[in-house]
Amino acid sequence: MLDIYDYILGWGIYIAAGALCFVIFYRTTGAIRFKPIANSLRGMMLALMFTPWYVTADGDLLAPAIIVMMLDMVTIGGTSFVRAMVPLALSVFAAFVIALTLPLIRRAFTGNRTHPANPQQ
Repeated sequence: MLDIYDYILGWGIYIAAGALCFVIFYRTTGAIRFKPIANSLRGMMLALMFTPWYVTADGDLLAPAIIVMMLDMVTIGGTSFVRAMVPLALSVFAAFVIALTLPLIRRAFTGNRTHPANPQQ
């Protein structure tokens, strides 16, 4: 059985590996010219990788929701995977909305000022 230190070590390894994968994904999506699509993909990737959910319905241990959803599909079957799919879908939707509205909010607060590196705008 896992003790608390194994649990924390597992999460630490998962977060480090996920951060490395996200950096690679971030660099890959940097080639996309239309930035709202790139930012939406980045936000969805973050939400899919790092949304936690409870391993069991009555437990207090957390695991990545995508893994909990897949394991519930394989082991329990039926519609039990919905337990982890709901928070995962909500976090993906929230990441999508934030990725699309954040540039609009930033533009509203900064106004139409010229960028210091390019004063001819």
